[in-house]
Parts: sequence; C-alpha cells; structure tokens
Amino acid sequence: MVEVDLREAEPDDLPNTISRRENLHRPKGWLRPINSFARQLASRFRRHGAYLWLLFILGLAVYFGLNQKVEIFSIWDTIFGADRRWLLALIGLEVVILILVAGAYRSLLGKLGHHIKIDTLVGVHLKRVVVGTITPVGGPASMLVFVHALRNRGVRPVDALLAVSIKSVIGNIAFLILLLPVLFVQEPSPLLISGAAGLVLLVAIMAAILGLALRSTKPPQWFLSRLPRKGLKLLAQVRLHDISVPRLAGPFALMMATKLAGVLMLFFSLRAVGHNTDIAVPLIAYVVGMVFLLVAPVFNGIGFVEVSMAVALQQLGVPPAAAIGATLLTRAGELWLPLAAGIAFQAFETLSSRFGSRLPAAIPALRPVPVTNKLTPSFKTNGIRTPTI
Repeated sequence: MVEVDLREAEPDDLPNTISRRENLHRPKGWLRPINSFARQLASRFRRHGAYLWLLFILGLAVYFGLNQKVEIFSIWDTIFGADRRWLLALIGLEVVILILVAGAYRSLLGKLGHHIKIDTLVGVHLKRVVVGTITPVGGPASMLVFVHALRNRGVRPVDALLAVSIKSVIGNIAFLILLLPVLFVQEPSPLLISGAAGLVLLVAIMAAILGLALRSTKPPQWFLSRLPRKGLKLLAQVRLHDISVPRLAGPFALMMATKLAGVLMLFFSLRAVGHNTDIAVPLIAYVVGMVFLLVAPVFNGIGFVEVSMAVALQQLGVPPAAAIGATLLTRAGELWLPLAAGIAFQAFETLSSRFGSRLPAAIPALRPVPVTNKLTPSFKTNGIRTPTI
C-alpha cells in the first residue's frame, strides 16, 4: 500500500494529496455497493430506528391484546376497579416529586448565584419531561430546553448546564444507593448486572469529570490539553463558582427523596389494585424498571420499563393482573401525568404569548394641565426673562 505523508506535501499540492489519501481508503470493486448499502442502512437506522422500535412495541401490544383477551379484560377490570383513595394519594405523591425535583434545581442554582421561584422551575421541568418523552433519545434535547428556558430568566447557559449536570450525577448516585442492596438481596439477571455495571461506569465518568472541573486546584495538564478552545472557556466559567461536595448535601437529599417517592408510588399502586405487600417488593421491582430505563432511554423507556417492572413483580409473587395493573398505574403517575401537565403548560404559555402580543398597548393616563390666560414670568439663571403659559 502506498503511504502518503501530509507533512511532506507542499501547500499548493495539499488538496491533491488529501484526495489521493482518501482514494486509498475507498472500497474497490465488488465492495463498493456493499459499503454504500451499509452506509445508507446505518443512516436510515439512526434516523428512524427509535420510531421503528416504538412501532414494534405497539405491534406487540396489539398482538398481546388480540391473543390474550381474557388477561386484557382482567387487567382492565383491575385498573378501573382500583381504590380511588390510593389513586388520589398517587397523584398527590407525584406533585410532591415534582416539587422535590424543582427544589433540587433551586438549591443548585442558588449555590451558583441565581434565585428562581419554585413554580417556575416546576414548569421548566415539565418542559423537560415533554421533550424527553416525545424525542427518541431525549436526554440532550431536554437539557437544551432547560438551558434555553432558564436563559430567558437571566441564568447563564453555563450555569444552567452545570446545575442540570450536577443534578443528573447526584440523582444517579442516589439511585445506585437503592440499586446495590437489591443486587445482593435478589438474584439478579445477567441483563440487570450489565445494566448496573454500565450505570456505575457512567456515574464514575461523570463524577470524575465534574470533580476535575470543580476541584480547588488547577486541573491536570493532560485534561486541559484534550479540551477544545470552547471547552476551556466553559471550564473557566464553571470554575468561577465555589462548589464542593459538602455543599451538595441538600440537593442530594432532595434527589434521594424523589427515588424513595418512586418506590412509594409503586407501593401505592399495588395497594390500589388490592394487593397488600411489604415495601421490599415494590423497591426491587422499581429498581429493576429504572435500570432498564437507563439501559434503553428511548421515548422515556416506554415498553422496557413496563415489561421489566411487571415481570419483576410477578417473580416476587404478585398475581399477573395486579402486577401489570400496578405497573401501568405507576407509569401513569410518574410519566403520563407529568407529560399531560407539561403539554397543557406549554399550550397555556403559547396561547398567552400569542394573545398577549395582540392586545393593544396601554394608553398612558393624561394629567390635566391647568391653563391660564395670564403670562407668568419665569427667570432663568442667565437673567433673561421668558414668558411661560
């Protein structure tokens, strides 16, 4: 194979040199159509893969509904026969979770020098839920929505990004505290072990990056040398804040409370469908479902979480109808209820801004000016007399 060294090329000949080097790596002969087909297939999968997965889940649901009509009617009767008192408690618990999440945001932003109202942060979080659900891989897109919404309220993008990143790290650490005991209490499946290992690795990487960025001493040279110019500028802005691990105790406690509230929501759902059990059963099933949410964060885990949580409940001794009914009620509380609230909130904001912009501008009030027929003399400092009416 002919080797081409770009360093030995003359400036005028550099485009031709690059072209020759690219030609060396192009597939030849019968490999060309295969390579072209593989690229087109990969491009279409990246573009439509998540939607194909959603259609696959819906197809399985329809297939299950057509072939398991007895079970479907049993689940339907279980859900619609649920205890209304426990359902109201479930809705109230979701409101508490939203306030806790907004409180964690408020605490982090307060440490960065920004004071945002709790109701504003609840609305911003609901926007994140909407984008994270309707977008195939909604994590980055929802973070962008969060940054943009807070920028309109005077928060610098770098501070908003830092707050949501810290919240993500401490939230995953709080979940790991629930996950690790479950792995020792319940015999885990290979998929659960791999998901837990991936989560540990992800949290370790994110925590290490934040630790390097926020520590009091200067980051190591190998870390700085690998950052682009925009990354160095972002790092300099992040290091302006004095954020230490002890100062994150408050936000961590709030995020830990949200995870425990999620377990309590599944417990309420089980009680609503008439199944009384101890707290260990919903704890294990909730952890299993959330691991699958982290492993496959497509459309907020729709399909993965429901199946994994219902199967875990059945393996723990819950009847199939009660397990599926409690799972659907839990997902309705933690996903579909905030999603509906977020869509309603965005619609209200859109209509308010649209109709508010069409309203006529307020006419300033006019004060009556007394009019006299006499000329009142007025003296200026230059000694020139000027009459005023």
